[in-house]
Amino acid sequence: MKWRFRFRRMPAWVQIKGIKEFFWPSAFLISAFILAVLSSMARRSGQYYAAGALAVISLIFAFVVCVTLLPRLVARLKLDFLNNLRFFRFTHRGAFFILIVLMISFATFNTGNNLLVLILSFLLASLVASGIVAKVVLFGLKISLSIPIGIHAKRKAIFLITLHNLKKVFPSFALRLKGEKQEGGDVEGTDFFVQEKIFPYVRAGEKLRLRLHCVFRRRGIYPLQGFDIRTTFPFGLFWRGKQLDACGDIVVYPELCDLNPLFLQHPYVQGVEHANRRGWGSELYNVRPYQRDDDARFVHWKATAKLARLMVKDFAREKEQVPFNVFFSTYLPDRSPSNLEQFEKAVSYIASLGDYYRGKGQKFKFSSGEFEVAVNGRTEEIEAFMKYLAQVQPAERPHFDSREATAPCIVFWAGDAAQLGDIPYVDYLQL
Repeated sequence: MKWRFRFRRMPAWVQIKGIKEFFWPSAFLISAFILAVLSSMARRSGQYYAAGALAVISLIFAFVVCVTLLPRLVARLKLDFLNNLRFFRFTHRGAFFILIVLMISFATFNTGNNLLVLILSFLLASLVASGIVAKVVLFGLKISLSIPIGIHAKRKAIFLITLHNLKKVFPSFALRLKGEKQEGGDVEGTDFFVQEKIFPYVRAGEKLRLRLHCVFRRRGIYPLQGFDIRTTFPFGLFWRGKQLDACGDIVVYPELCDLNPLFLQHPYVQGVEHANRRGWGSELYNVRPYQRDDDARFVHWKATAKLARLMVKDFAREKEQVPFNVFFSTYLPDRSPSNLEQFEKAVSYIASLGDYYRGKGQKFKFSSGEFEVAVNGRTEEIEAFMKYLAQVQPAERPHFDSREATAPCIVFWAGDAAQLGDIPYVDYLQL
């Protein structure tokens, strides 16, 4: 019990996976070695039957270890070897170093010179030490990624990468970190998976944070499988690395565009209007002298300082308006490159319209026939709206029913809109 308690209290970096399973096979191997030594001593003393019996028992112990332990070790070694081989690369310095080792090896075997043997031993020991130190440097690392809220296409996004060294004694040096996409993921529209961040030195138990600036040129969902971390420490001879798990998705909303062309054609799409009359609203109507019953919260301090008397703000009255309806027909009969480009432009207009309404505090309802959401100012609703637009694709058949279009509304339509009648619409193929 005493030794078991001490084992459990050992540091986390010491408790290597599989060490408990290795204890009993090690005991068998040590016993087999002792029995083999005793068998040799018995043979030298002339006790041949005892020597044979001890040798047989020693072989049985070794055979038990081979049958029980070796298959698991080989399977684990094969998996680790393949994972490590994916990151293993020669540097220019390392290739030159290997060439020198081969030349000295050839000269040593031909001449048998003791000095060459010593130099070759030193070079080979350097290779072994390089692998061990690199393994320690890459061990016990944990990554976390903070994703900004509301990433829009063609706008700079700032990610916060945190690297935590979980080791309690050893630091890590010369680390290079790069995002890894999932299989089949599209990375052509971003430089997120191309950029490398460098961590020169991370002390034991320290968290180091770096910013990653990148731009996503297209909307969509970018799956993230993890991060590849590599190092050439200590001698810069080889690249060694491992994968740090950080699975998730990066949702990129559509590009925000200028809405003035849309407002010129359809002015009522702007939502709540402000009347040129005094009332309770959010737009400034007038600045006037302070009266006894005025609320002190509305004092205009800049005008008060200029005129040397109290001045208060009046606000314009807002015209009451029911929530605006935005409808989007995703049916696109002709999927030519130009039409697909116009479809993307329509998605950007709708996203920009939703962002405009959110900024004004205007309620609106969006429907495409296959997705519907009423946005009343809550963050979850606007995120669901933007996430749908981030991944929507042209439909193969119509989903939108024109009978659902209730005023006030605007319909984003492709092609002939005769069935819409008097319903206001935007032909996004002509945008």
